Amino acid sequence: MLGLLTGLPAASAQYVALNTGVAQKNEALIRKNNALPVNSTNGKVVVSFFNALLNARDVAFLKTIVTDDVRFRNSLGVTVQGIDGLTAMMGKFDNTFAGFRIEITEVVAEGEVVFLKGNFMGTHSSAFMAPAATNQPFTVPGFARFTLRGGKIIDGFAVADFYQITKQL
Repeated sequence: MLGLLTGLPAASAQYVALNTGVAQKNEALIRKNNALPVNSTNGKVVVSFFNALLNARDVAFLKTIVTDDVRFRNSLGVTVQGIDGLTAMMGKFDNTFAGFRIEITEVVAEGEVVFLKGNFMGTHSSAFMAPAATNQPFTVPGFARFTLRGGKIIDGFAVADFYQITKQL
């Protein structure tokens, strides 16, 4: 079941499905992100993107708000394309940072361009940036920029301050 904001087209869906185990675990965070004052449809799509991708791992929902050839570049300089690229990227993040998720703190939209600020969180569960997994939780600031066309995300990139992780291990 996909929950939609009343009166908005399907591409402007707000993520409220909570139909994955990860989403149920992160329900409070998803609801907090959804409660942000976002005054544009495109801004709401971007909030839904991060809720579905990072906070819920809901691939079916992602397919409704991204183009088939969506491109996304992460903080490590890796660019992926399409829904398969996004899900592969999330698999790698899940292996590196258990419970990787985002708390969104600000959204600014101007036409088809949306900027988002937030805190990326997880648990250091691999040897990334350390000799071994420390299993320590971390929170690092970051931002993202997206371009949308026709209410769907066509391009995005995110930058998280991963250097801060080393200070929290």
